[in-house]
Amino acid sequence: MKRLKWIFVGDRRLRAGWRVVLFIAIYIAAGKGLDAVLAKVHFPDRAFTWSSLLLNYVLDFIFIAAIAWIMSRIEHEHFSSYGFPLTRNAGSLLCKGLLWGFIPSALILIPIYFAGGCSFHGLALHGREFVYYAILWALAMLALGFGEEFLFRGYLLKTLAEGIGFWPAAVALSSLFGLVHLLFKPHEDWIDPVSVGLYGLFWCLTLRRTGSLWFAVGFHAASDYADMIVFAEPNSGNDGKPIPGHLLDVRFHGPEWLTGGPRGTEASLLVFIVLAGLFYFFNRAYPARKALSQEDARSFTAQ
Repeated sequence: MKRLKWIFVGDRRLRAGWRVVLFIAIYIAAGKGLDAVLAKVHFPDRAFTWSSLLLNYVLDFIFIAAIAWIMSRIEHEHFSSYGFPLTRNAGSLLCKGLLWGFIPSALILIPIYFAGGCSFHGLALHGREFVYYAILWALAMLALGFGEEFLFRGYLLKTLAEGIGFWPAAVALSSLFGLVHLLFKPHEDWIDPVSVGLYGLFWCLTLRRTGSLWFAVGFHAASDYADMIVFAEPNSGNDGKPIPGHLLDVRFHGPEWLTGGPRGTEASLLVFIVLAGLFYFFNRAYPARKALSQEDARSFTAQ
């Protein structure tokens, strides 16, 4: 009996691995029930329109937050320990993430342009239509950032890290993040899921160094906004075409190894140079010695 208890319980509560299993089980079971309800009320399917992405990712975030809240009650944890503490620098970290996310998407276009891989033809939209789509797509991408970051680097990362250590957990979940892109997006090659997985690992680093997901959410949202909305990059989820409502008229016509082809620049070989720069400069800007307080370190322990 004691041996059986040892398998499931450690340190006076359910072991981390079983808590992860419980979270995933609730996510799958409740998700199927929610899908059935949404089908009956004709909730919009996921499509590359601002309204569809905004509604679906807001719902995703609420759904994941509800499950995380249930788990926090079971575990007697603070909900904020899953990545969103309401600290005084939360807004500042979000804004810094927005800036850090936008800049690499712009920089990668410079060598592509000079190599003849893309050309700029002014604005794709004008006047009120430009402002309308700029604002609404920004909201949609912010919702995407919250939804995906909380799913892959919120409760799951914190809890799995308690069992196997922060960086093994980060590698596992970032690999899963890349695998999801490979399995569920058409036209994929090896570069896109690998770069997406490395971006996931970078966002884990930002969580580790800042103690929250605010920076990662801002970066994720701004990066996707710049790629798909500002610079009109094609996206394999939209059948390799630019998303309707993009702001600039940018046309890509170079080789796929350079431009990423229908997958966008996250599938360009140049993305690995960008990623290397991100890891380097973020490590300089947020060195480990300034990373986490002792309380935060216990929440995202690497032990």
